[in-house]
Amino acid sequence: MFWSKRVEGSQTGNTAFTDNKQIQKKKFNKLKFTLYSIIAIVVMLTIAANWEGSTNYVATVENHKPLSESQGITLTYANVLNKYIDSPKWESRESGNVGFVDISGTIKGSDKKIGIKIKVSPMPNDSKRVSIKPESITLNGNSPSTQAAAEQILLYMFLACKRGEADVAYYFD
Repeated sequence: MFWSKRVEGSQTGNTAFTDNKQIQKKKFNKLKFTLYSIIAIVVMLTIAANWEGSTNYVATVENHKPLSESQGITLTYANVLNKYIDSPKWESRESGNVGFVDISGTIKGSDKKIGIKIKVSPMPNDSKRVSIKPESITLNGNSPSTQAAAEQILLYMFLACKRGEADVAYYFD
Protein backbone atom coordinates (compact mmCIF):
# COMPACT_ATOMS: atom_id res chain seq x y z
CA MET A 1 0.00 0.00 0.00
CA PHE A 2 1.42 3.27 0.99
CA TRP A 3 4.94 3.27 2.17
CA SER A 4 6.54 6.02 3.97
CA LYS A 5 10.15 6.65 3.41
CA ARG A 6 12.23 8.90 5.48
CA VAL A 7 14.03 11.45 3.41
CA GLU A 8 17.33 12.58 4.85
CA GLY A 9 17.53 16.27 5.68
CA SER A 10 13.79 16.84 5.43
CA GLN A 11 13.59 17.65 9.12
CA THR A 12 16.12 20.49 8.86
CA GLY A 13 14.45 21.87 5.74
CA ASN A 14 11.12 21.86 7.50
CA THR A 15 12.62 23.65 10.51
CA ALA A 16 14.09 26.35 8.29
CA PHE A 17 10.71 26.86 6.62
CA THR A 18 8.98 27.19 10.03
CA ASP A 19 11.63 29.62 11.31
CA ASN A 20 11.28 31.76 8.16
CA LYS A 21 7.49 31.81 8.57
CA GLN A 22 7.84 32.96 12.21
CA ILE A 23 10.23 35.74 11.22
CA GLN A 24 7.80 36.92 8.53
CA LYS A 25 4.94 36.84 11.05
CA LYS A 26 6.97 38.92 13.55
CA LYS A 27 7.81 41.46 10.83
CA PHE A 28 4.16 41.65 9.82
CA ASN A 29 3.07 42.16 13.44
CA LYS A 30 5.65 44.95 13.88
CA LEU A 31 4.47 46.58 10.68
CA LYS A 32 0.84 46.29 11.77
CA PHE A 33 1.66 47.77 15.21
CA THR A 34 3.56 50.67 13.61
CA LEU A 35 0.72 51.39 11.19
CA TYR A 36 -1.92 51.35 13.96
CA SER A 37 0.29 53.59 16.11
CA ILE A 38 0.64 56.14 13.31
CA ILE A 39 -3.12 56.14 12.71
CA ALA A 40 -3.79 56.61 16.44
CA ILE A 41 -1.34 59.52 16.63
CA VAL A 42 -2.89 61.23 13.58
CA VAL A 43 -6.39 60.85 15.06
CA MET A 44 -5.28 62.24 18.43
CA LEU A 45 -3.53 65.21 16.80
CA THR A 46 -6.60 65.96 14.67
CA ILE A 47 -8.86 65.91 17.72
CA ALA A 48 -6.43 68.06 19.72
CA ALA A 49 -6.13 70.60 16.90
CA ASN A 50 -9.92 70.97 16.62
CA TRP A 51 -10.77 70.83 20.30
CA GLU A 52 -11.73 74.12 21.89
CA GLY A 53 -12.84 72.62 25.18
CA SER A 54 -16.44 73.73 24.70
CA THR A 55 -19.10 74.25 22.10
CA ASN A 56 -17.85 76.04 19.02
CA TYR A 57 -20.54 78.72 18.97
CA VAL A 58 -19.12 80.51 15.93
CA ALA A 59 -19.23 77.38 13.75
CA THR A 60 -22.69 76.55 15.06
CA VAL A 61 -24.05 79.97 14.07
CA GLU A 62 -22.10 80.16 10.79
CA ASN A 63 -23.62 76.87 9.61
CA HIS A 64 -27.15 77.53 10.87
CA LYS A 65 -29.92 77.93 8.26
CA PRO A 66 -32.51 79.96 10.17
CA LEU A 67 -35.02 80.21 7.34
CA SER A 68 -34.81 76.72 5.84
CA GLU A 69 -38.04 75.48 7.44
CA SER A 70 -40.14 78.65 7.55
CA GLN A 71 -39.16 80.21 4.19
CA GLY A 72 -37.42 77.39 2.33
CA ILE A 73 -34.22 79.48 2.17
CA THR A 74 -31.20 77.22 2.65
CA LEU A 75 -28.65 80.01 3.12
CA THR A 76 -26.52 80.01 6.27
CA TYR A 77 -25.61 82.98 8.45
CA ALA A 78 -22.07 82.72 7.03
CA ASN A 79 -23.37 82.85 3.42
CA VAL A 80 -25.30 86.05 4.06
CA LEU A 81 -23.18 87.96 6.57
CA ASN A 82 -19.87 87.25 4.81
CA LYS A 83 -21.45 88.54 1.59
CA TYR A 84 -22.76 91.83 3.00
CA ILE A 85 -20.21 92.69 5.69
CA ASP A 86 -16.64 93.65 4.78
CA SER A 87 -14.17 91.36 6.59
CA PRO A 88 -16.65 90.32 9.29
CA LYS A 89 -15.18 89.52 12.68
CA TRP A 90 -16.85 86.48 14.29
CA GLU A 91 -16.33 86.21 18.05
CA SER A 92 -17.98 84.11 20.72
CA ARG A 93 -18.43 84.35 24.46
CA GLU A 94 -20.22 82.30 27.05
CA SER A 95 -22.40 83.16 30.03
CA GLY A 96 -23.34 80.05 31.99
CA ASN A 97 -24.75 77.55 29.52
CA VAL A 98 -25.69 80.28 27.00
CA GLY A 99 -23.36 81.35 24.24
CA PHE A 100 -23.31 84.53 22.23
CA VAL A 101 -21.79 85.14 18.81
CA ASP A 102 -20.93 88.72 17.91
CA ILE A 103 -20.39 89.54 14.25
CA SER A 104 -19.01 92.98 13.49
CA GLY A 105 -17.68 94.89 10.51
CA THR A 106 -18.61 97.50 7.93
CA ILE A 107 -21.55 97.07 5.59
CA LYS A 108 -20.23 96.64 2.03
CA GLY A 109 -20.86 99.65 -0.17
CA SER A 110 -21.29 101.86 2.91
CA ASP A 111 -19.25 103.35 5.74
CA LYS A 112 -21.72 102.15 8.37
CA LYS A 113 -20.47 99.86 11.11
CA ILE A 114 -22.71 96.97 12.07
CA GLY A 115 -22.69 94.69 15.09
CA ILE A 116 -24.92 91.63 15.25
CA LYS A 117 -25.42 89.61 18.43
CA ILE A 118 -26.81 86.08 18.14
CA LYS A 119 -27.79 84.01 21.19
CA VAL A 120 -27.16 80.25 21.33
CA SER A 121 -28.98 78.52 24.18
CA PRO A 122 -29.84 74.90 24.97
CA MET A 123 -33.35 73.71 24.19
CA PRO A 124 -35.32 73.20 27.41
CA ASN A 125 -36.47 69.65 26.61
CA ASP A 126 -33.50 68.44 24.54
CA SER A 127 -29.97 69.15 25.76
CA LYS A 128 -28.47 67.97 22.47
CA ARG A 129 -30.17 70.75 20.48
CA VAL A 130 -29.81 74.51 20.71
CA SER A 131 -31.92 77.54 19.97
CA ILE A 132 -30.17 80.12 17.77
CA LYS A 133 -31.84 83.54 17.74
CA PRO A 134 -30.75 87.05 16.85
CA GLU A 135 -30.50 89.15 20.01
CA SER A 136 -29.82 92.62 18.61
CA ILE A 137 -28.18 94.69 15.86
CA THR A 138 -26.20 97.86 16.44
CA LEU A 139 -25.55 100.39 13.65
CA ASN A 140 -22.69 102.91 13.98
CA GLY A 141 -22.47 102.36 17.73
CA ASN A 142 -26.05 103.46 18.39
CA SER A 143 -28.12 101.67 21.00
CA PRO A 144 -28.93 98.05 20.14
CA SER A 145 -32.14 97.19 18.35
CA THR A 146 -34.86 95.02 19.77
CA GLN A 147 -34.88 91.32 19.01
CA ALA A 148 -37.83 91.79 16.64
CA ALA A 149 -35.98 94.54 14.72
CA ALA A 150 -32.85 92.36 14.50
CA GLU A 151 -34.91 89.49 13.09
CA GLN A 152 -36.49 91.84 10.54
CA ILE A 153 -33.13 93.24 9.38
CA LEU A 154 -31.63 89.77 9.06
CA LEU A 155 -34.71 88.53 7.18
CA TYR A 156 -34.23 91.36 4.71
CA MET A 157 -30.54 90.45 4.28
CA PHE A 158 -31.39 86.77 3.71
CA LEU A 159 -34.06 87.64 1.14
CA ALA A 160 -31.68 90.05 -0.63
CA CYS A 161 -29.04 87.32 -0.79
CA LYS A 162 -31.57 84.85 -2.16
CA ARG A 163 -32.48 87.39 -4.87
CA GLY A 164 -28.77 87.76 -5.68
CA GLU A 165 -28.41 91.41 -4.70
CA ALA A 166 -24.79 92.55 -4.68
CA ASP A 167 -25.11 94.72 -1.59
CA VAL A 168 -27.67 95.99 0.93
CA ALA A 169 -26.08 99.34 1.77
CA TYR A 170 -29.12 101.27 0.51
CA TYR A 171 -31.25 99.53 3.13
CA PHE A 172 -29.16 101.06 5.94
CA ASP A 173 -29.13 104.65 4.57
